[in-house]
Amino acid sequence: MKKEIVSVVKCNSYKPREIKKALKQSFKNLEFDFKQGLKILIKPNILMPAKPSAHITTNPTLLKELCKILKNYNSKIIIAESSAYNTDKAFKVSGIEKACRNYAKILNLEKTKKVQIEIPNKLKKLMLPKILFDVDLIINVAKLKTHSLTKLTCCVKNQYGFIIGESKSSFHKIFTKLKDFSDLLLDINEKIKPELNIIDGVIGLEGNGPGTSGSPIKTGIIISSKDPIAADIVAAKTIGFKENQIPFLKRAKKRNLFNKEIEIIGEKNFKKNYKKPDTFSNSLTRAFLNLLGKPKINFDYEKCIKCGLCAKKCPTKAINLNPFPECNHKKCIGCLCCAEVCPVAAPYLKDSLLRRFIKKITGFS
Repeated sequence: MKKEIVSVVKCNSYKPREIKKALKQSFKNLEFDFKQGLKILIKPNILMPAKPSAHITTNPTLLKELCKILKNYNSKIIIAESSAYNTDKAFKVSGIEKACRNYAKILNLEKTKKVQIEIPNKLKKLMLPKILFDVDLIINVAKLKTHSLTKLTCCVKNQYGFIIGESKSSFHKIFTKLKDFSDLLLDINEKIKPELNIIDGVIGLEGNGPGTSGSPIKTGIIISSKDPIAADIVAAKTIGFKENQIPFLKRAKKRNLFNKEIEIIGEKNFKKNYKKPDTFSNSLTRAFLNLLGKPKINFDYEKCIKCGLCAKKCPTKAINLNPFPECNHKKCIGCLCCAEVCPVAAPYLKDSLLRRFIKKITGFS
């Protein structure tokens, strides 16, 4: 069986010298050779306008040091993103624009030309930025985070940011089943397939990520691979998941999209158990809990700033402002888009008393 190499390198801080050393070691482990004069697109994770100290976005120092390495090969670099909202502001607040503007073109994908591609699911066709198919190399620079819907958000999920603007939330209405949404992520991955994938795990985000409801956790690693699925499998196991507990990795195996043996070079036995999202449970517990009804979206009005983003991004228009947000649970599909975009972590899932009791005695509280 063919092996896929995944590099796991220790990196304990965002000090430029340490980041540079870790990146160079990662490329050495992967035997990745950069050719001269390539047009390179870097896709970071810039979910929202969040400061680097929140550790929600890819760290700007890591991106800057990556750009400096690429400049040694006379690369033409583009850093491109379409965030959950206000991409231009997100580039600024995240510190990425300031850190990288002297090395790369900063590109809001929402302002670029689109091209239609065919995909093997109910959509049949999907609009993606044309520039993805005009560059020589795509480098996918994800952030190591748990995710309340997909359980993990690293290299495969990071490519969902290639979908432009409002479409991101509207697709949750089309793909209401997690299996189908996982297939959409994998279909995008199969079309783009970044040749170099890097996971910023120096400081990750655990708990109810990927946004402000998550909690930073010092992890001290950079994971990289030529294959995004391989990188995510190692990332999942590193933070305490089994491969089949991540919906899109389970679907990737079922669809035979990744059947290679993984060889880890570097820190082979590195582990750092992350706190799992409140939505996480094993299959038996989940099946039983679903019989009791699903948890419902509620809002912490002491945190809420009445910005209206939750209502704007809800794909089923289940949220109304009165003046605080209120959820029509009959319309809610549980996509958690509201929680993902909220700048103050006001939305949360509330269980019934019986569900909370069951989760507590089974260890999933």
